[in-house]
Amino acid sequence: MNKERILDTMDEEAYRELQVENKELKARVKQLDDSLAMNLEINEKHQRYNGRLQIRVTELEEDNKKLSHQIEDKVDQLRKSGGM
Repeated sequence: MNKERILDTMDEEAYRELQVENKELKARVKQLDDSLAMNLEINEKHQRYNGRLQIRVTELEEDNKKLSHQIEDKVDQLRKSGGM
C-alpha cells in the first residue's frame, strides 16, 4: 500500500508540473498569436502603402515619357527653325 501512495504522490506531482507547463505554453501561444496578429496588420498596411507607391511610380514614369517627348519635339522645332 505504501508503494501505491508513492505512485499517487508522484502522479500528483507530475500532474501539477504538467499543469504549470500547460499554463506557460498557453501563455506563450497567446503571445505568439498576438504577435502574429500585429505583424499581419503591419504587413497589410505595408502592402497598401506599396500599392499606392507603385501607382505613383507608374504615374511618374508616364509623366517622364510625356516630358521627354515634349523636349524632343521642342528640340526638333528649334532645329527646323534654325535655332540650334
